[in-house]
Amino acid sequence: MSHIVILEGNVAPEKLEACVKLLAENRLEVTKNYEGCEGCFGSVNNEELVVTLWTRWQSAEHFNEYLKWRTQRGDFAEVLAFFDGEPKIKRSNLFFE
Repeated sequence: MSHIVILEGNVAPEKLEACVKLLAENRLEVTKNYEGCEGCFGSVNNEELVVTLWTRWQSAEHFNEYLKWRTQRGDFAEVLAFFDGEPKIKRSNLFFE
């Protein structure tokens, strides 16, 4: 059963362009090719200044390993610095497709 992780948060107006650029040109491409990732998508609401990332993993364990790797490299902290406050992170298991 696939594990779904959704991260959503508000980004400061002056950081929005840089955030989207970093994610689109670097972070999401690497995520998409990480072992266990079945897909990832990023979207931006320019009016509300909200960035949303959707990822689908073979299992929660695959995502946990990915998160550990990103945290150790400092990538997760770098991305979080774009957000105003803590983004919402929702995790769930896919039951229908």
